[in-house]
Amino acid sequence: MEVVEDMEELEMENLTSGTIIPFSEVTILTALVFALVVIRGTSLLYFKYVQNAAIQKKKNVTLVVLGDIGRSPRMQYHALSFSRNGWHVDFVGYDGSTPMTAITDNKNIKIHHISHPWRLPEFFPKILFLLYAPIKVYAQMLTLYWTLLWRINSPDFVLVQNPPSIPTLLIVQFVVWLRQTNLIVDWHNFGYTILALRLGEDNSVVKFAKWHEKVWGRRAVAHLTVTAAMHRELLYKWEVDGKVATLYDRPPQHFRRLELDEIHEFFSRINLEDIITLQSTGSSTFLTDSSSDSSTLFTHKPSPQEPARFRSDRPILIVSSTSWTADEDFSILLRAAQKFDEVAKSGGAKTFPKLLFVITGNGPLKEKYMQDISRLPLQHVRIVTMWLTAEDYPLLLGSADLGISLHKSSSGMDLPMKVVDMFGCGLPVCAVNFQCLDELVRHNKNGLIFNDAEELAKQLIDLFADYPVNASKLDSMREHIKDFQKERWDSNWDRVVLPILSEED
Repeated sequence: MEVVEDMEELEMENLTSGTIIPFSEVTILTALVFALVVIRGTSLLYFKYVQNAAIQKKKNVTLVVLGDIGRSPRMQYHALSFSRNGWHVDFVGYDGSTPMTAITDNKNIKIHHISHPWRLPEFFPKILFLLYAPIKVYAQMLTLYWTLLWRINSPDFVLVQNPPSIPTLLIVQFVVWLRQTNLIVDWHNFGYTILALRLGEDNSVVKFAKWHEKVWGRRAVAHLTVTAAMHRELLYKWEVDGKVATLYDRPPQHFRRLELDEIHEFFSRINLEDIITLQSTGSSTFLTDSSSDSSTLFTHKPSPQEPARFRSDRPILIVSSTSWTADEDFSILLRAAQKFDEVAKSGGAKTFPKLLFVITGNGPLKEKYMQDISRLPLQHVRIVTMWLTAEDYPLLLGSADLGISLHKSSSGMDLPMKVVDMFGCGLPVCAVNFQCLDELVRHNKNGLIFNDAEELAKQLIDLFADYPVNASKLDSMREHIKDFQKERWDSNWDRVVLPILSEED
């Protein structure tokens, strides 16, 4: 929160002589500038000494995310790419979810966890968020300053994720200035637009947040954006300093469609039937008999020597990942599922398979929606939630029939990474519409775009009427997804980021 202090003329009484020494604004400002020069000069000498004292065989980069490292896949991919290219990585962020095994087992990557500030529950009134904000920011500033100044190697580059913007950008700019290093800002979205979802665009705090983000996010040797729309915004409207490059999210190589034997092994291990039984309140006839060791809910493998195959009575597996927050309206999926169930129950000339929705992710509104799900009188549809490890998540996507994205960008300039992951696994997607989504999802090509629950319900009905006899639409979308899969994260990162690092050598 912005604090404005009026600087007045100060006086100090000399107790020995009784004289008064005036301190004007100019005197105070001169003293502050002198102090900053001394601090900077001292820090430069210190860091130069440290660099000369230790012969560094590898270049160092510091990655900063004021969020849960384990839930920051793009930053984890950055870390792996730097390591693959011979860099030592100091990875700074909150603990919580377990990062990828490839991160924790990597000797070139060192994680520095910073302590969490206490978080207010979502249902608290706005006034409490405003009162608590300065305390939270101050706590974050102290822990981040300490980590970036004293716990990490002297970096050649600092790459910071934005958002969150406050206080990350201010602190990182100061540290970069002190340590005389290069800053890269990785723009995932605009932080002030996320704040506006809760407080409104006209709120003074939101206006300050936008000013803060523009001032402290402008200066860097390079700016990476997740969309071309964001690229244009930074280049022409924000007029940022430094190179601007679009680094689209791309899945790593291990995101792929699984073979049938792999699908069978995966579902044999995770025992999805027990999860459905524990979370279901509807018709008990949804589950088919899979008590045999050779069968799962989806697959059958008669013997170890024979290949697995899909069961003819299996349900359709639909996956959605959500943060359970206000910017993703989960009620759209619930209403669409209810409409599909009504059509399937009514019978008629067309037949419909059962649908199993598996929802991954955690967030503040999860319990509310779980209660809503439990009250739905569904027969042909089940909706369950799962929490998966970073290693199991791509296996679930690689086994599914369809993905659903409910992500709506707060700025209209970022793209849902969950769709990127789904495409990486060859999974067609139904995605809620918003500005610039067409940079990723092409309607009736690699996916379908909907605006409301009615449109999503119609898409589900059209896709799965008389399935699997009528599967041509899904098959066509899978073919178009192959174009997206031609470029993966590693080749994309090398093409966009490596030239930036070389220019600053």
